[in-house]
Amino acid sequence: MGVFMDVFFFINMFKNIISTFFQNGIWVIGFFYLLIKTFESDKLKHFSKYVIGNVLVLLFVYSIIVSI
Repeated sequence: MGVFMDVFFFINMFKNIISTFFQNGIWVIGFFYLLIKTFESDKLKHFSKYVIGNVLVLLFVYSIIVSI
């Protein structure tokens, strides 16, 4: 019975990490997509790639910390 509870715990933890990451990450992607579509600029596109990457990494770390 103990092994089953351990497996359930890990599955639930990974589900929470993935769901939290994608629920928050879609807002970041959507915001920068609309920003790029509103203001057509190469500098903005280049800058937003770095910002999206950094924010998504921070959101993933946040999702892990919240789920543990």
